[in-house]
Amino acid sequence: MIGEVLVNRYEILEKIGDGGMALVYSAKDHLLNRVVAVKVLRDQFAHDEQFVERFRREARSAASLSHPNIVNIYDVGETGLNHFIVMEYVQGNNLHDLIRKQGQFSQGFIVNVGKQIAMGLAHAHYHGIIHRDIKPHNILITEEGRVKVTDFGIAQAMSATNLTQTGMVLGSVHYFSPEQARGVNVQASSDLYSLGIVLYEMITGQQPFRADSAIAIALKQIQESPAPLRNFASDLDGDLEDLIFRLLAKEPQKRPASAEEVVRIFQRIERRLEAEGEEHGEQTMPLPAVKSGWKGGFSLARGKQQKKQPKKQQKKQQKSGKSKLVLILVFLLVLGGIGFGLVRLIPLLLFPDEVRVPNVVGLFELEAQRTLRDSGLILKVERSVFDNEIPAGYIISQDPLAGRLVKQQREISVWVSKGAEEVEMPSVIGLATREAKLNLTQSGFVLGSETEVFDPEVSPNTILEQWPEPGEVVAKGTAVNLVISKGQRAIVSFPLPDFKGQDFEAVKMRLGELGLILGNSWPENSTIYRAGQVIEQNPAAGTEVQQGWKIDFVYSQGQPKPAPLPQTSQELEEQPQWTHENLWKTLEVTVNVPNGPDQEVVILVIDDFGAREVYRETHKGGSRVVRTVQGRGEGAQLQVYIGAKQFLDQKFPD
Repeated sequence: MIGEVLVNRYEILEKIGDGGMALVYSAKDHLLNRVVAVKVLRDQFAHDEQFVERFRREARSAASLSHPNIVNIYDVGETGLNHFIVMEYVQGNNLHDLIRKQGQFSQGFIVNVGKQIAMGLAHAHYHGIIHRDIKPHNILITEEGRVKVTDFGIAQAMSATNLTQTGMVLGSVHYFSPEQARGVNVQASSDLYSLGIVLYEMITGQQPFRADSAIAIALKQIQESPAPLRNFASDLDGDLEDLIFRLLAKEPQKRPASAEEVVRIFQRIERRLEAEGEEHGEQTMPLPAVKSGWKGGFSLARGKQQKKQPKKQQKKQQKSGKSKLVLILVFLLVLGGIGFGLVRLIPLLLFPDEVRVPNVVGLFELEAQRTLRDSGLILKVERSVFDNEIPAGYIISQDPLAGRLVKQQREISVWVSKGAEEVEMPSVIGLATREAKLNLTQSGFVLGSETEVFDPEVSPNTILEQWPEPGEVVAKGTAVNLVISKGQRAIVSFPLPDFKGQDFEAVKMRLGELGLILGNSWPENSTIYRAGQVIEQNPAAGTEVQQGWKIDFVYSQGQPKPAPLPQTSQELEEQPQWTHENLWKTLEVTVNVPNGPDQEVVILVIDDFGAREVYRETHKGGSRVVRTVQGRGEGAQLQVYIGAKQFLDQKFPD
């Protein structure tokens, strides 16, 4: 494909990556005069219509994300059998290569990378997008140290089709969450588990679970716990270790509540490490690995080393200390022996055929049997019962109680735990909140967290989602988390303020206060506006907007550099006089939705700002949609989709 130009815009320069589902090339965007990355689907996927359609939809959804820690998606397109997405071109390395090449990382570096990954995930989760395939291969680190997460939305498309090729979905099983390995629907917490795997690998140089087959690894993800991190890094920060193992919890509800919480924890650790480094006049540095041949890991050295004492003095002190210790131990043994002897002797003298019952509550059944046998007593399992608190096989109660005097060879009756009773999770989705809670508590479950979200299609106080999911086998008494509908969000329209001439950074803060979202922004030279001031905005001031709308801006980067040679007055008069306003073009589009079921109408604009979605709503069959849209630049283009099929593709009129 080298030298080929896609859609008369993207000239393929060179191959820079080779993945299981796509090939990645660097390309020149001739419209915007910049280098981009183009990911082209492999031929075997290009013929799968279901996969291609889902790929398009998920990529467009991911294109709505705009964050410094996420690789931005600019465009989605096709030419012939080539289906592609256009992304931000990142100069740097992926984390997988860094782990293999560098091997060791400072603790500060690990914390910083983890924080930036979590910040990108927090932004995506806020917009309802789950990555599903967080792994070192999808973590890019620029030459400036900026972390960028890539391939948002791709894993969702892949998981929807039957992929069995080597290196596909099963290729990421080392980073799967237990719920992914079980094949159930995943939530944002699944990305947090995968982040824990990535951090574990940065410290140890290896994934926590390894086996000869993908199935075996998946079973370990579900059933086994990873080796303690201190086996690899003895000086590992305690808070960092605790966070990683919280992230690696098998149950999603035991992990941090959100990526935002993970960011806050990383920030606290980062501030403390910096303060400790300043206090000791040290920097966080990687030290040699703990194990020979081990590629990854670090150790943290802090504090001043103590001066070594002379060997003779050390031996003298050690000898003196040992002597004192021996004397103390002998004294205690004598006293303890006397006391123990009296305790055992008195009952034997008074009651020669009786013994004191030892306490076996909390012991494993075999251990309890051995303890009673040593006392001349017999264990009798009277009943085995379910218990949510005590693991299976451990003693819950005993009769007679511990400390009682009984005759030798007496049977001691015990109750043994069968562990938590496992039941099938009932479905409360679609029920009213009060009814759902009543059903859950009557079935022996505990109410967990409640999250309220707007949903225009579901009545208020109705259960939208539950975790654990219906049909899942769980322990009785498990906490059930609920997502509850708040119904239709009240739509509030208001005129857009005029931001021209205002400081762009202040305008960004004002957008957040108004509930608006920053769309695309573009710097231009200006002789009127100072650097950093807003030159123009889209939509224009006074336009009726709603919360959640994206607002585009052009801001000043100062006056242009002076021309190298002076121009004559005649030449200046002959030059066209452009204003920022006449760069915008307006087009009124009318969409007639075909008769039949409801269908989604999507309007895209491709202009100087790149590709962006300006409208997405579901309309009834036979209805008509009239929308006025704006595009900027000579090459501005409009695309309309009805039910994921292209309805219109035209340029804005000059």
